[in-house]
Formats: sequence, C-alpha cells, structure tokens
Amino acid sequence: MNKPWQIYCTAVLGALGGLLGWWVIGSFSLVHLSIWIAFPIVGAGLGLFIGGCVAATDGALIKRVPRRAIRDGFFGAVAGLVAGLVGLLLAEIIFLTMGAGFVGRILGWMLLGGFIGLSDMVVSRQRRRALFGAFGGLIGGALGGLLYEGLTQLFLAQSGLTQVVVGGVGLMLLGACIGALIPLARQVLSRGELRVLNGDQIGLVREVIDHTSIGRYDGCDIYLPDPAVSWRHANIRRTSQGFTMEIAEQSEQGVMVGNQQVNPGDVYVLRSGERIYLGETALEFVGR
Repeated sequence: MNKPWQIYCTAVLGALGGLLGWWVIGSFSLVHLSIWIAFPIVGAGLGLFIGGCVAATDGALIKRVPRRAIRDGFFGAVAGLVAGLVGLLLAEIIFLTMGAGFVGRILGWMLLGGFIGLSDMVVSRQRRRALFGAFGGLIGGALGGLLYEGLTQLFLAQSGLTQVVVGGVGLMLLGACIGALIPLARQVLSRGELRVLNGDQIGLVREVIDHTSIGRYDGCDIYLPDPAVSWRHANIRRTSQGFTMEIAEQSEQGVMVGNQQVNPGDVYVLRSGERIYLGETALEFVGR
C-alpha cells in the first residue's frame, strides 16, 4: 500500500471516527451541563472515536491483521479520549481568556487534532514520530475546524434538523482532515523511508523517523508475512551517523544489502538507494 493510499485510508477512518463521535455524543443532552463539563465530554468523545479509528488503520487495512487493528485501535482510543478531553478543556480556557470568537473555536479544533496526533506516543512509543503527528494534527484540526465552523455559520439560520446534519458532516470533515494530515506530516518531515518491492506487502512505504522494526511479527512497523523472515528480523534507526540497520541477534539469518552479507548482531550504515533482502522479500531504503 503506497503512501497516498495510506493517507486516504486514514482520512476515511478519521471521517468514520468523526461520524461515530457525532452519533454517540448527539445521543446525550449536554445543554444542562456547564461548559467546563460539556466541552471536555465532547472532546473526549471525539478523541475516543477519531483516535481509535486512525490508530486502527494500520492493522486493519495495511497489515490486514484483525488482532493488531483491535489492539492499536483500543490504545489509540484510550489515548485519544484523554487527548480530546485535555485538548478541548485547554481550548475553552484560551477561548474564554481571549474572547476570540470564531478564531477561538478554530483554535480549539487545532488543539484537539494536535493532542490526537501526540497521543500516538502510546501506540508507537516513538517521541519524534508523535511530535510529527502532533504537528499534522494541528494543521488537520485547523483545516477541519475551519470547514466545520464555516458550515455551521453558513446554515445558522436553518432548521434544527439541518443543524444536526450539518454538525455530522462537519465532524466527518474534521476527522478526515486530522486523519489525513497526521500521516502526511510524518511523510513530509521524515528523512528516510523503506519501500517493499515484492511479496505480500509489495508497494508498502514506511517512513523511518525514530526507528523502524522489520519482521514476521505483526507488531513490527514493517510486517512481512514471509516464512524466511524472522519474528523480529532487523531494526533501522536514525542516528548521528545517518540511518543504521541492526540485525537482531536472534534472527535466523542475516540480511543481504546489495551483494554484502550483514550477519545477526551486526550494524550497517545504510545509503540511499540500497536494496535490502530479507528471506524472499526485497526492500529499498531511500534517504532524503
């Protein structure tokens, strides 16, 4: 699955998360609650569904491993719930302090998106990857929030039913923008990527930000269902030397980089354009 298709898939699932959030949150009446309770509840609900759906994309559509989708979706949903609660609570404080009106509401959606992107730390446990995701979430939240608030203002004089439908469409757009901009930011800001050239995962592109694991285990960043590939075969890291590849000591066999054998336990400094052969699978490293 190439990168544009991955971004499209996360946008679709992000939109689904926004729709689910609209449906579930809309099932409860929050008008009798104070804004200090209502806004965190809305943020928590949207973070829960958008964060969960975006986190589940990898396992569901890229790795196509249901248990991985469920696991990542669960952790993404929990982290998104906390992120959404904190994000909209902070946004409301800033909104009331600044009295910023329309701009203040956009800022609120920006913070929601940024915190959802940052919550990837719980799933990936990669600091720089989470920071890149937070940056993309901020932009996605700003764009989605602008569309949401613009639609709301455009149909402000319409009936209550129209307002409800517009709210659902607006939150779908918000979820889609957050879902798309998080992986897009990672792709743009990363300095290296791996491309799978053959096998079941042919066409898959993965950015290398902090580190990228490769193996037959579906928890690896690049999951290769190749019997000749070890459970955890290799790990590529960004270091002061550039990008290095370390072959796991428990790997059943080494790795071929071009015509050079790299044995278990060895560390190899990668150059852009080099091809990596693990079992029957070939990958290409591209540095920027």
